[in-house]
Amino acid sequence: MKSYGKTIKEIRKAKGMLQKELVDEQLSISLLSQFENGRLSMSCERFHLLLSKLEVKFEEFIVLHSESPYSPVHVAISKYMRATNVASLKELEKLQENYEELLAYYHENYSLELDHFLQIIRFNYETKKSYFKGVPMHEASLMHSHLLDSAKQYLADTTTWGVYELKLFSRIAVSLEPEVLWKYVKMANDKSERFEKVPGNKDILYQTFITIFSVFCLFGEVDYATKLFSLWKSRVIKDEHIEQAVLLPFYEGCLALLNQEEEQAIQLMDRTLTTLETLGLSKIAHDYLELKKVLTVLGFVTVIIIDPLFEDLIKY
Repeated sequence: MKSYGKTIKEIRKAKGMLQKELVDEQLSISLLSQFENGRLSMSCERFHLLLSKLEVKFEEFIVLHSESPYSPVHVAISKYMRATNVASLKELEKLQENYEELLAYYHENYSLELDHFLQIIRFNYETKKSYFKGVPMHEASLMHSHLLDSAKQYLADTTTWGVYELKLFSRIAVSLEPEVLWKYVKMANDKSERFEKVPGNKDILYQTFITIFSVFCLFGEVDYATKLFSLWKSRVIKDEHIEQAVLLPFYEGCLALLNQEEEQAIQLMDRTLTTLETLGLSKIAHDYLELKKVLTVLGFVTVIIIDPLFEDLIKY
């Protein structure tokens, strides 16, 4: 297995940083070079300081070092998520056993991420339970948002966000007030380079935009949704991001739906679907076709989360 030093070197280069940007009075370029090339070990305290300068959480480092998208915690979480595609209250009750299994794993293998995820699971479970009993999704989300108070407090108390915090933000976004969502998404946009330079997270800001936009739509927050779409579109133009440019008409169609302009909404959504099919992106086209059916028939009852732990298009 490769050394920690080699992984540090890969992260540093991916972020476009020079060795001199990481050294200080206690760590010379020579010592850092030896560590990166596997010829020198480093104290735990010094190593965590190095991660701090790289703006990478230890949990993120371990995943990058293992060269696997899933840590053992992620495997446990994913096992639970595969059982969550339920469509009735009866099916939902069967998840309790899966939850107890994950809770037992948590007691033996504590991690901050699993702690937060258990909060999300309980929120998701209670929200769906209320929804299946006839409570509108928006109201159900607000009713049970207190179950995520600890995770929300964690984000509020963390002054420097890394990739983990941005992912957590998306995962619990439906429980946050619209003004807080807007504050955080602007902060994420301003600090985007910090997230995008961590290997494997090039499009994480756009994934966040999609989630927060869908939350604004769920809450009927037309003004916030419009402001976010404008920010999103400007970013796409600046980055010349082709895939996002293809998807933008679909979400512009969501804005039209919010404004009760259904005919225009369908035209805009179909523009994205046609382009995806023309490009041969049939799986993505299928996902967005299914989403269009939900939106045009049921309205905004979903939150879109693009996250490996939640599959590609998971809805609360």
